[in-house]
Amino acid sequence: MTGMTDYEKAFITLFNQTARYHHRHKVFEDFVSCSVIALENRLCFSEERERKYLRIAGSYQKPDMNRMAQLLAHVVNGLQAGFCDFLGQAFMQLDLGDKYRGQFFTPWDVSVMMASVLLGDVKTLFKQKTFITLSEPACGAGCMVLAVADTLNQAGYALHRHLWFSATDVDPLAAGMAYIQLSLCGVAGEVVIGNSLMNERRRILYTPAHYFGNWAYRLKAREKGTGSVMI
Repeated sequence: MTGMTDYEKAFITLFNQTARYHHRHKVFEDFVSCSVIALENRLCFSEERERKYLRIAGSYQKPDMNRMAQLLAHVVNGLQAGFCDFLGQAFMQLDLGDKYRGQFFTPWDVSVMMASVLLGDVKTLFKQKTFITLSEPACGAGCMVLAVADTLNQAGYALHRHLWFSATDVDPLAAGMAYIQLSLCGVAGEVVIGNSLMNERRRILYTPAHYFGNWAYRLKAREKGTGSVMI
């Protein structure tokens, strides 16, 4: 995707109007944290998560918490209009990928090209497989997984049946962005906050499609030779 959609422009405009009394990076982190909690608590309510949400909300004026909800609505609408790295692009447009954090996200068009090369002939890929699994050891905001999912979707393969992913990032902010986007796009899998090189898994977030698609059972019962795609 080149350029910015109307939803992304609306997101950035609204974000810049939200909680001007806080540092921009803090507002973005809190927006991501609150959105993750909202998505998780819709699946399985947790008092601990709710307390974290209330702690965050306590540092904002009520109109700004309302704007947080509106920001998430822009993300939902943007992803419904077409798969993209909505949050990764917004993050970079807001100049939040500063050098001291080293956070820079791969452009969507590059990820789509890489996904096409990775998957090759999709019909041939599924001749002897009912589904594929995808491992992304440094997922960022989930752009590469989204690009693979979009490629399968464009080829006519239902994501909830044909793809399961495991995406890891050492940065909780990036992992949270990935969880939001992959959840909203209906992709089944897990987002892991941890270090792939050290096999560290500090926290695991399962997307709604993981539960709805009964993937815990499918992964355990899959026949030998189903195979996986590693990136």
